[in-house]
Amino acid sequence: MLQRIPDRVDPWRLAEQGKTLEGRIKLDSLPRLAPLLAFADGEAAFVLRFGRDKRNRPILGLRVTTELVLQCQRCLDSMVQEVDSAIMLALVQGDMEAEQLPEELEPLLSEDGEYLDIAELIEDELLLGIPSSPRHKEQNCNRRADAKAHRLPEAEQKEDNPFAILAGLHVGKNDH
Repeated sequence: MLQRIPDRVDPWRLAEQGKTLEGRIKLDSLPRLAPLLAFADGEAAFVLRFGRDKRNRPILGLRVTTELVLQCQRCLDSMVQEVDSAIMLALVQGDMEAEQLPEELEPLLSEDGEYLDIAELIEDELLLGIPSSPRHKEQNCNRRADAKAHRLPEAEQKEDNPFAILAGLHVGKNDH
């Protein structure tokens, strides 16, 4: 395991050499991810394997694992979202090349000699692991438990309902 992962690498050269980079990255160092977290403490572990596929395409495999602390959108308490994501990317130099990839490969647009920002790639994958509206499982959500504990007796609910009078009205098709 490398102690110091370079910020930017030449993915074409590393694919040629069949290199593997692995390490950890602090969540608070990821500028697009950190503001979405309830707590940005912690790290994500990653393994980045470079190589070539059967058709001699330069590829890289990325696996990222971490626990993200998010805010439940139902009860507003913090919750843990486990992320264990693996993706296979093929280095492509244009849209036409990207369209010819098999389903199991995602395109990564990169010109030969262009550097790849490892942190940005990891951050992209972590962002994809966040649900659009994070919520606890219903049985674990504090709001559901609070709502049940504070529910009024059924008789009081009917009495205070301002729309209760509407329930007694009957409007038929011919009533105008």
